[in-house]
Amino acid sequence: MRQASRDYIQEEARLRGGRSRVKAVISPFDLDLGLAPGLGVYENTVFGGEPGRLDLLAGYLDYAAWTSPARETFSPYIDHVAAYWEDHVPYMKCRVYLRSAASQAELMAAAWTELSPGLEVEVNRFFQMKVEFTESTWSGEPSGYVSGLRLEGRLTIPEQEIIDPGEVRVSLSRDFGEHAVADLTLVLDNRQGQWLPRSTHFPFLGLPQEQKRLELFHGWELPDGTTKWLLVYRGVVERLAGMAHGWQERHRVRLETRDWIAHHLNRRIGTPDAAGNRQPFMRGVYLARGELVETTAARVGMPEKTGSGSATLKVLGTYRGRENRTYLLEIETTGEVGEATFRWSTNQGQSWRETEITAPGAEDPVELEEGLAVYWEAGIGTDLAAGDRFSFLAEAPVYHYQVFGAPFARIAAVYLNGEETWEGVEADAATGIIRVTGQSALVEARVVKDATTHPVDIISDILAEVGLAEVMDQDAFALAKSLTPEYAVGVCFENITAARALREIVRRTLYDLWVDFGEIRIRPYLGED
Repeated sequence: MRQASRDYIQEEARLRGGRSRVKAVISPFDLDLGLAPGLGVYENTVFGGEPGRLDLLAGYLDYAAWTSPARETFSPYIDHVAAYWEDHVPYMKCRVYLRSAASQAELMAAAWTELSPGLEVEVNRFFQMKVEFTESTWSGEPSGYVSGLRLEGRLTIPEQEIIDPGEVRVSLSRDFGEHAVADLTLVLDNRQGQWLPRSTHFPFLGLPQEQKRLELFHGWELPDGTTKWLLVYRGVVERLAGMAHGWQERHRVRLETRDWIAHHLNRRIGTPDAAGNRQPFMRGVYLARGELVETTAARVGMPEKTGSGSATLKVLGTYRGRENRTYLLEIETTGEVGEATFRWSTNQGQSWRETEITAPGAEDPVELEEGLAVYWEAGIGTDLAAGDRFSFLAEAPVYHYQVFGAPFARIAAVYLNGEETWEGVEADAATGIIRVTGQSALVEARVVKDATTHPVDIISDILAEVGLAEVMDQDAFALAKSLTPEYAVGVCFENITAARALREIVRRTLYDLWVDFGEIRIRPYLGED
């Protein structure tokens, strides 16, 4: 008979005497830090004029700080917080601290705890924050600042108030075409009226409830009092339903939530900005169509004259040429308008298109080409002398096309009516504007947005765009990319849901993409069973 090891026996006995537990946490709740003029203690610092901004005074400083006034959370059930800030002080070390206590009297004696951005720490009912700058290496830089300073609270619903934690379902939609939404409803106790909107401890103070997230944990409490929690569901709060708090009514409320991942996948990518400008989501190399946004009409410049004759050249018509041209007219024989002769050229006189043409008056203009005609108005004295020169610039119309999604790394090719050409074409990769001189056409451009061409990287960018980066199985994504190093695609998605964009990529690249216990996983199809 095989003897069981000590570790095996300990593992077998782990859950004996344990009891099941459930925990529900709602977040985020913005807690007021009191960062405002005249509030708190400023040491070589000043309020930056906008929420969450703290500026340092100008000049050399060896120490600076701001200590908030004592603050109180709006609910005793907010038991954890996470701090966030952006440090713009390169020449000093910035540290953020928090202390808390059950009463304001105990707060001043509590110890400070250093915070890390986004890392949760426990908090009591009363709290105080301090931002401190030390270890100066100042060498003449402009004064720095901290921006986006905020404190997010996490509210834990008391376990005894959870009447029914709901049913948690798992989705395994491998083709990502029909992501099954695992919605959840919590049935909560409302005997104290705590879920009534006017209640002092109503949990949805602050942000609109649609911006709140619910996390549900299951666990076992062991005889030593410790509990190991497992996150089993993450959702977005949709509404409170079935509110009851009256005589002979069941004092309950239903907290209805929607699957957090499904909620974010329904967000749109490539949406227009606030001004309505199109901003498609693009990666890699893509053949994009240009949209005509402006036309610069053809024009003819004022003629310039050299010579002794007194006549003035007039140009008639609308230029229909497809390129800019400078026309040169030279008088061959001296005489009056209607008697003298001239010749004309389009290459500065290197060769002449026509010669010995009678210089006409307004009653009988001479046609040159591309819709242009000329005549002379007589002056005082001899109208035209041999050697007189007249020149003017004829500019072709310019059609401006916009390829949306700029800036681009480069524009590799331009196609007019399906044919690649750079003749008469100018392209600006920074703005996405393509200028076509002399003709309107169906314009397409092969644009290089960036160097992101692997489908796994593009899928990762889409998930990050809609706030799902934290639920990606990074090991699975790294493995999928390493197994398909030669894969490359280019994408352009405009005002569509992230779920639809992901489906378009998965359909063309043979990846399995699915959600498993709140994690997004990926696997390439390599032909195996």
